[in-house]
Amino acid sequence: MNEDLLPLLNKVYFFLKFRPRSEREVRDYLYKKVAKTHWSRADADKIIVNLKEQELIDDEKFTSWFVRNRTTLKPKGERILKRELKLKGISDGLIEKYFSENAVDEEPLALQILERRWPRYKGLTSQKRFEKAARFLMSRGFGFDLIKKTIADLANKE
Repeated sequence: MNEDLLPLLNKVYFFLKFRPRSEREVRDYLYKKVAKTHWSRADADKIIVNLKEQELIDDEKFTSWFVRNRTTLKPKGERILKRELKLKGISDGLIEKYFSENAVDEEPLALQILERRWPRYKGLTSQKRFEKAARFLMSRGFGFDLIKKTIADLANKE
């Protein structure tokens, strides 16, 4: 690695310190940095190759981390997860490969997040409660069939 690139490399190490990043996130970060400095995009690309060799950038590991993190901390449906991964620069092929090998069980996730919200809907008519709960779960990326089932399960528990 060229001595001249060490300050830029240190900036990337700091960027990677807080959480895993996709290759595109790192590339965008570097390109933004080199636009304001004497470095070039070719220098940024050299650093990305170096980071891949060090296994600090790996889109497969990032995808796995991201889905695990999202389903644990802020549960979302598969549809939203796929869209978020796409926005992070993960390829369609990699996304499909991950979800074909690691199915996300959406039913307990939907139930878990709606149970926390359910008390807010107590005083509403059943129609209004259904609408609000359905809108909430839809915003989290769950399908309508699963939404109907989850709401019915919670309504039956009362």
